[in-house]
Amino acid sequence: MTELEKLGKCSILIVEDDGFNQELAAAIFEEYQNITVFKADNGKEAFKVLEKNSIDIILLDLVMPNMNGFETLEILKKSDEYCSIPVIIVTSEENERKTTYKLGANDFISKPYNPTEVKLRVFNNLRIKIFSTLFDEIKSDTQEEDIHSLEYIKNLQKALEIADHSQKKLLEKLGTLAHNSENNASQRLGEYTVLLGNIYGLNKREADNIFYAMSIYDIGLLRLPKEAYNNNESQLFQTHPQLGLEILKDLEETALIKMAKVITLYHHENWDGSGYPKGLKEEEIPLYTRIATITDYFDELTSSRSYDKASMSSKDALEVMKRESANKLDPTLLSLFVDNFQQFKAIKKKFR
Repeated sequence: MTELEKLGKCSILIVEDDGFNQELAAAIFEEYQNITVFKADNGKEAFKVLEKNSIDIILLDLVMPNMNGFETLEILKKSDEYCSIPVIIVTSEENERKTTYKLGANDFISKPYNPTEVKLRVFNNLRIKIFSTLFDEIKSDTQEEDIHSLEYIKNLQKALEIADHSQKKLLEKLGTLAHNSENNASQRLGEYTVLLGNIYGLNKREADNIFYAMSIYDIGLLRLPKEAYNNNESQLFQTHPQLGLEILKDLEETALIKMAKVITLYHHENWDGSGYPKGLKEEEIPLYTRIATITDYFDELTSSRSYDKASMSSKDALEVMKRESANKLDPTLLSLFVDNFQQFKAIKKKFR
């Protein structure tokens, strides 16, 4: 699995009292020069290793003497120093999975070890850990407005790449950061857009991609200084679609990223041609963008955004949107939205 080599130097701690199984697990990573494997026979030994070494991920057996896996996990996840280390629990018992999940376990694997599965789970959890580190740096730089450096852009790109290839749900965190909003903002907007897309007739793959594209379509906002939010009609604010595209353009063009590029660049285009940045009109505007524009407008009217704290009721928002038919909004898609308005209200209520 060459992807493990691309992660750079990393370390794994195998906590297992059975010597044979311990060596078997360690042997899975022998071929990787970038991976250092540490071993411990029980929880107490594990903490001795942690005190002296920087550990990136832990493979933890449950049945051990001198501090079992349950005790070890509970201490790890309550510790400020170690709580961010991903812990993969070795068990096939459903009740043990439930118990350790509540204690903070990140993943599970069964014995006998399947080398391919072990590598994949380690790889995925390490990438998620890297994403979390990048996200904290991005959030800090955004708050301090250190948003113009090449490192900041590269961190955004790396975080997007990890989420797209490992766990797309992570994209929701970037969307919430862009809108400076509550935790479920990206999910709510994604559900609106999937609903309208399904009503129109998008297939399942398109619907899945548009859900996550709505987490990152406004990512260009992360490259604007705070004063730009004071006037969303200003030239500076109106650069955010191109700024977003600059972040996305060098990423591998998966189906999701390809769709996100289209929505990111054109989501401020209007049906009558009065929008920006290209002044496209009617069906010159890509279909995915026309769908997204309607649900984004509804969400913007009814929710607080970083650039507009005011909001209105769903009923009032609908009246505003009706007046924008054939002006800002695609009249055919808007009719579908109006005809199924109660379903959109139900999503709004769910996330209240």
